[in-house]
Amino acid sequence: MSINRRTFLLLPALAALAACDTPPMRQSYATLTFQDRPPLRLDVAQIEIVEAYKAPGVAPHVDHLFPQKPADVAAAWGRDVLRAVGQRGMATYTIVDASATQTALPRATGVTQVFKSEQSDRYDLHIEVKLEIGNPLLASTGFVTAAVNRSQTVAEDMTLNEREAVWFQMTESAVRELDEKLEAAIKDKLQPFVR
Repeated sequence: MSINRRTFLLLPALAALAACDTPPMRQSYATLTFQDRPPLRLDVAQIEIVEAYKAPGVAPHVDHLFPQKPADVAAAWGRDVLRAVGQRGMATYTIVDASATQTALPRATGVTQVFKSEQSDRYDLHIEVKLEIGNPLLASTGFVTAAVNRSQTVAEDMTLNEREAVWFQMTESAVRELDEKLEAAIKDKLQPFVR
């Protein structure tokens, strides 16, 4: 097969155009877990993890786009931290909410808009969980709840990788605070069930 001179000269240009369509490399993130911290030992025979929150998957919700879904990380806390060490009774750890929404921010119009990069969107993250516990041997029941919020604005010229980094940092910061709140609440309000 022969290639004429015009086709030969067009090949580098076509290759360059094809390279423009190549998506950027996606950044990878460490899995957020709580396996490195001491477990909370509960005087129950069983622990149930209930993922009551279901991501809508449509705007304005964006939690389904996060590198690590907030609901998954909240559920990981229950699996990694709570330990059943009793003979009877049950604890139920419920992810009540793990939503993140996107709100478009007002921006300048006209000539001034051309000369500056503005904050284009705000992301709001809300995580709420509940731990209910009961043990017939103790003739007692109890529960605690914990909730955390994060908000972050982003610039209009941010890349997808930069936005995902913001989402990851929001999730990591929120669940670290959630960890602290839950441990304090359990040790305060559910002390009879902690061993």
